[in-house]
Amino acid sequence: MTTPPRPSSSTPPLDPFCPDCHVEIGHVHHDWCDVARCLATGLQRLGHDFETCRCPQDKWSGLWPGAAECIEFGWLYGPDLPDLNRLMTTATWDPVVHRWFRPGPQTSTDRDTTVEGEPR
Repeated sequence: MTTPPRPSSSTPPLDPFCPDCHVEIGHVHHDWCDVARCLATGLQRLGHDFETCRCPQDKWSGLWPGAAECIEFGWLYGPDLPDLNRLMTTATWDPVVHRWFRPGPQTSTDRDTTVEGEPR
C-alpha cells in the first residue's frame, strides 16, 4: 500500500497497532484480520477465496484502509472522520499501485498511464 500522509492538524494521528490483529505499522495483517484488504480489489480480505486470489498481503499503515485517500480527496465528515462510504462507491481501486483514485481523467502524475476513472 502507499505510505499514508504525515500527521498534521488536519489528519488523524497514526495508530501504531492495527485495531483488530494488533500488528505494528509496516507488518502484514493476520489472515483473520477484519481490517486487512485484498490488494487486488481494495475490499475486505477476510473471507475472500485465498485459492483463487493470489493478492499480496496487506500491511498495517497506521490509518484505516482508505482513510489516506479520503483525506487527500477532502472526503471527510469532519475532523478525523473520513467518508469511507463515498470512497467505496465513487473511487476506483488500482490493483497495481494498491490505492484508490478519484473518478475522472487521471494524469501521468497521478498514475503510470492515463486512464478514465469510473465508479466501481
